[in-house]
Amino acid sequence: MALLEQEIDAIISNISQELSATPFACSSLTRLTNGTTNFVFRGELTKPIKIDGSEGGGSSITTVIVKYAAPFAALNKNLPLDASRAFYEESMLYALNDFHSSATAAVKSPQLHLFIRDANIQVLEDSPGAIDLKTYLVSPTVNAVLPAPVAASIGRDIGPWLRSFHDWSFSPQSGLRDLGDNEPMRKLKYAITYDSFLKVLGNSFPDLLEGHRETLERVKAAATEEFEKTSKEETWGKDWGFIHGDFWTGNILLPGDPSQAVRGPGDAKLLIVDWEFTQFGHRAYDIGQMVGDIYERKHFLGVDGAMPAIEGFIEGYGGLDDELAFRVAIHAGSNLIAWYTRRNPTAPLQFPLEAVTDAMRIGRDWILKGWEKDRAYFEKSPLACLFKR
Repeated sequence: MALLEQEIDAIISNISQELSATPFACSSLTRLTNGTTNFVFRGELTKPIKIDGSEGGGSSITTVIVKYAAPFAALNKNLPLDASRAFYEESMLYALNDFHSSATAAVKSPQLHLFIRDANIQVLEDSPGAIDLKTYLVSPTVNAVLPAPVAASIGRDIGPWLRSFHDWSFSPQSGLRDLGDNEPMRKLKYAITYDSFLKVLGNSFPDLLEGHRETLERVKAAATEEFEKTSKEETWGKDWGFIHGDFWTGNILLPGDPSQAVRGPGDAKLLIVDWEFTQFGHRAYDIGQMVGDIYERKHFLGVDGAMPAIEGFIEGYGGLDDELAFRVAIHAGSNLIAWYTRRNPTAPLQFPLEAVTDAMRIGRDWILKGWEKDRAYFEKSPLACLFKR
């Protein structure tokens, strides 16, 4: 259930009061549509602030992004969430100041200007005019504003950035090994993926479960065991470490004109945002979530650039051996089935039942064939790019 208008006004008033004694006091706070777990606002600063430079240098900013982590989800006040997620995001954003991708200069994360710990309020770098990739992909004009070559190029920027991030965050040099596991967000990620796909199929698509329950139960059991691993165990290494945790198109910000994201060198043009889900996990969770999310736009909306974006992303990430490719396929499949639980459960289906059932079947097959390590199946599937060597 969403908050009432007066409840939103009370949150804005509290945030304004907290910021009033800081250099980031705001004359207005405008709520932004993005933000499912946190409340996100664009703040108009009372006074411009000079940043990134000493006297005579740097630049001035007039707006900031303000995030508030409530003890419940921003889109559903009846869904409790641990506010400690804000501490993990703060820690990761500060750590990312020491991360510089060796593969691409086109992608970065926003700078954290201020964190008010007692109030769970973050003040972040603003990128005026930026639009998240998901908004582009669901737009009726997507095929005109995000043609296949642009989508592929964006994928080729995101992929190597993610590879560099994983390689850095999994290493001792990142300094993340004492961060903690972010257990509340790990439980939520598990709940909406591996703990849900059997329920979705069993309750709403029982024909798709027939003859496959035993194998899918084994997949779930293996995932359950994995999500019980902790960063204190000797599990760090090639594929385990700190991941973004919510790596989907809604957390990739592009310029107002997406073609500007792929034009030559210069300042970073893509922003990776929303780090409150950062957690100890397997690199396949980030890769598979992005693949599954983009494929949704192909399946349900027929977006021309979806498959080129996936192919560019995987090409850019590079270095997937068969074991990792199968893991990515399994997670992409669980993410595709999770579409059914992410939608408003009280609202009618957004798409014809036949299309929804087909998406659930594809997700099921990716899980099954990934578990069975059926390379021949995938080489003729939309995930063939995972197995190109």
